[in-house]
Amino acid sequence: MKLAIVIIHYNSSADLDNCLVSLAACAPAVEHRVVVVDNASIDEGLNEVHRKHPGCLWIFNKENLGYARGCNLGMDQVEADYYLILNPDIVVQPGALDRLLEFADAHPRAGVVGPQLLNTDGSIQNSCRRFYTLKTLLLRRTILGRIFPDSRTVHLHLMDDFDHQSSRPVDWVLGGCLLARRSAMERTGPMDERFFLYFEDVDWCFRMWQAGFEVQYTPDARFVHHHRRDSAQGKFSKSFWLHLGSLISFYEKWGMFVWLMKKWRDPLLVFLLWTLDMAGLTAAFGLAYGLRAAMGGLFAEPLYPVAEYLPLLMFSWLLASLTFLLTGRYRPGRYRGARSLQEHLQQIGVVAVLLLASTYLGHLEVISRAVLLMFIPLLAVVTAAGGELFRRILRRLEKGRFSLERTLLSGDPRRIRGWLAAAGDLADQGVDVAGYLADDSGGSGLPPLGRGDIPWLGPTEKMLEVVQRYRISQVVFWDRPAPGDAAWTTLAALRRMRVRLRWQVDDVWLLAAGARAEVFGGVLSAVKGSGSGTAVRIFGSRLLSMAAGLILGLIGLLPWIWFRLVVAPAARGRLVQVRISDLWGHHPSLTLAVSATGRVLALPWQWPLAGALLKGRIALAGPRPLTEGRVDAPRDPEAVLAFWRGEPRSPGLTGPWSRTVPVGTWDAFTAQLRQLWNDPGGFGTLGAGGDTAGMTPDGTAGQTDSHREVS
Repeated sequence: MKLAIVIIHYNSSADLDNCLVSLAACAPAVEHRVVVVDNASIDEGLNEVHRKHPGCLWIFNKENLGYARGCNLGMDQVEADYYLILNPDIVVQPGALDRLLEFADAHPRAGVVGPQLLNTDGSIQNSCRRFYTLKTLLLRRTILGRIFPDSRTVHLHLMDDFDHQSSRPVDWVLGGCLLARRSAMERTGPMDERFFLYFEDVDWCFRMWQAGFEVQYTPDARFVHHHRRDSAQGKFSKSFWLHLGSLISFYEKWGMFVWLMKKWRDPLLVFLLWTLDMAGLTAAFGLAYGLRAAMGGLFAEPLYPVAEYLPLLMFSWLLASLTFLLTGRYRPGRYRGARSLQEHLQQIGVVAVLLLASTYLGHLEVISRAVLLMFIPLLAVVTAAGGELFRRILRRLEKGRFSLERTLLSGDPRRIRGWLAAAGDLADQGVDVAGYLADDSGGSGLPPLGRGDIPWLGPTEKMLEVVQRYRISQVVFWDRPAPGDAAWTTLAALRRMRVRLRWQVDDVWLLAAGARAEVFGGVLSAVKGSGSGTAVRIFGSRLLSMAAGLILGLIGLLPWIWFRLVVAPAARGRLVQVRISDLWGHHPSLTLAVSATGRVLALPWQWPLAGALLKGRIALAGPRPLTEGRVDAPRDPEAVLAFWRGEPRSPGLTGPWSRTVPVGTWDAFTAQLRQLWNDPGGFGTLGAGGDTAGMTPDGTAGQTDSHREVS
């Protein structure tokens, strides 16, 4: 189809009716389709307009999706060479659509064409503009505009120096009536849906220029526009705040200063988190001092003035900063996810021990021990609250598409397409994809990826130019550079520009899993040691399991005797031998006491497990014990990474797999204790004889013949 006309409507049915009537009366000579996207209007006249114009394609949204999203939805309905975006308050003039298409066909470099817009009295509207500058912003959106109403800057922005009677390239045209070329959209992507209302047209035109297309204005085609500048109705109007929010989003996306902030995003975020921690530490110290002062009558010794505590406070800043830094709190990337309560308490514990030890060894008599003892738990609370506040702010900014890292993809389009299909919402991961680079063997350009919103920006040799033009902060590669390749020059330049480089290649995960990069046989290699640096953890786990075995041996002896003498002879229970397996090749046999129905009995009845714990056949805490034939190899990326980061461990009677609530909470700890007591090992119900149904790690029943009844 040559032309698709998309109208975005919201609570202006009278205007919409006039627009559709004018379209029918002044229809173009080419094949076309009219699409009306209603953004959950509530005005009463809409049903009548819908009835009067059945030839249109109507889309009724259940909520107001915003202007840009509504336009994209409408354009997705029809495949056409050109898309005409119209506001409902546009009245089409005779011959205007044909002349607009003729002009676009005659100017193949024009990605967007804006016609001449007329007021209802026939005067010309300034429908083409120059791009915003900081000075324009101040004069158009602050009180300075009233102080300097005749500013030359504003007149230049509105292009008052142009008579609007001739065709010419312009920076941007009003989105209320513009014609977009489909082939240009494939290079720029559709409208950016981060703009709910306003500035989507400015951004789209800006991207057209960035992609090598022009934005043209022509007076050959004329439309009447019942223009109402809602954003200027008052500083407290909803339209004004929407306009201001979109303006901020535009500069967040394209502004040089914001781009520099994104480039140094990680150190800035770390500095912000550190600032919150130090502010929390200071608040905790002040609160502890205030509580001690309020309880002065309970202490025999007087409280020193607060000025005497300033050296201790500064020492606490230094101590906490070093501890948080060395324990990974400020490691880039780790601050995005929630930390466990256990990890946070460990960090605070280190700070507390060092602080108490230093004050004791330093013989600081000025220090009130009561202040310190109240300060430490308060520090734990306020730093936890500060960290959560930080993550909430970060998630809120990313949800509003602020602070997203402008990202460029580079590699085989087929691999990128597969990755995009599985990646989910990239905005939730702090990423704003500008487009992709790939070599075009056909020479006719490559199609957009994703939902059509990730355009092809050119061949890989244009990378430096694209990075600078689109304000790129991160480049993701799907190809590994070969030694001596000319791409190394580009990589060196990107590193000099402080652009983050990321490789999506198969063997990079080895480094994330703790492998060490080495040169071996003259080439780069990754080597993974076996158990290095884990001796203390393994030794501690073994001691804990042995202690658990000794305790179970003592408390479980009498229940075991009762089971053998009373329960088993009465056929109310029996012993089952279970052979378990794990990915490490560990296949021990365990003897478990079960009920007549095969349900594994509680921990006090499992006296044979004491010997298994002492001998190391099973651990108190570890991976889930699996029956032979049900060894689940890791499949998803997180599981694979966890497998290679970990070390061989004996299966455990309990462990993280038994949690039913989020990690790091008291409920998670008590849930593990209940599971250990009620169903050690998580075997559930074991069948009789040689046909036993156990529970797989995902909670489904699995068949195995690895259990047999023992006398």
